[in-house]
Amino acid sequence: MNPTLPADCLMLARGQALSTLVDPQAPMWQVEQGMLLVKGAQAPGEAAWHLALPGDWLNLPRACGLDEGTQATALLPSRLRTVPQVDRLSRESLLGRLVAQQQRWSMHLMALRSGPVERRIRHLLTLIRLATGGARQGASVAMPVLRDMATLVDAVPETVCRVLVRLQPRQRERAPRSPQPALA
Repeated sequence: MNPTLPADCLMLARGQALSTLVDPQAPMWQVEQGMLLVKGAQAPGEAAWHLALPGDWLNLPRACGLDEGTQATALLPSRLRTVPQVDRLSRESLLGRLVAQQQRWSMHLMALRSGPVERRIRHLLTLIRLATGGARQGASVAMPVLRDMATLVDAVPETVCRVLVRLQPRQRERAPRSPQPALA
């Protein structure tokens, strides 16, 4: 555990899984920073998924009595904090939060999976900026692995790579190259 983190916080590196989501005694976590891919098994061989972003609660369906096994994997370095005193919240309050969170996840999923690839990637980049604290335009931002980005937008990695290159801001004119000496 990181000694600089409060006891109620957890840091996940990119690619690290949070296995406590299948533990019935696991705490309720709130995403403070980062992006997690949360998968829940719906039917054999079929997995439903969504992206958990800052402000989202993990394990919320279980707290609402909708016991479902899920696993969260960090797509970006992520910071989580336990939600204190969840047991003091009313069932109606928890259900209201769950419905609002599910609506947000559905809107993101529709934007990531429908329309032209460039628009889907632009939406993913917006979510990445949100997940990393709203990094300024042009600032270096942590990115998910290309393979994961391609899966999220339902495209092949090569297409995602081409679109990302096209979306990069143009660099200022480069200094002219000095002529190469002729070989004798």
